[in-house]
Amino acid sequence: MDVKLKQIREDIIIGGFSIESTGETYNKDLEVFYKDFTNDGKMELLNNITKNNHEYYAVTWYDEFTIKDFVWLLGQKINKNIDSLEIKIIKKGEYAVCKFPPKYDSLKAWTDLYAEGITGMGYKYIEENNIAFIHYSNGLDGETEYWVFVEKM
Repeated sequence: MDVKLKQIREDIIIGGFSIESTGETYNKDLEVFYKDFTNDGKMELLNNITKNNHEYYAVTWYDEFTIKDFVWLLGQKINKNIDSLEIKIIKKGEYAVCKFPPKYDSLKAWTDLYAEGITGMGYKYIEENNIAFIHYSNGLDGETEYWVFVEKM
């Protein structure tokens, strides 16, 4: 696993649409969520607002630090709050980043990154912000980068 450290120098505002789920239904919920996003007009609405049809962020955070309850927001960078979109801020700071090929199992990617990648570098994820995200730089079907907010152990 090739994990790199990257800096985000300014907070990033992500506007989009979200779901809540549990670990038991994670893969099924995300599959339905992504299909709905692309097929029910949400993607088109977002693209019209941002004038961007290729770069997306899937931001996730846990209500508790278990795989039981989490929120998943799929969206794009925006410059200001927009009433029709839900908002999440990606905080500036240091992140562990790992690339994965298209269609890679996201639960496996997260598990590997948290269990091996981050700790293998002598880092730990920052619990207080409890945030991670997937960056799709070339559409939702392209290569992905998984980002986790970290600090040195």
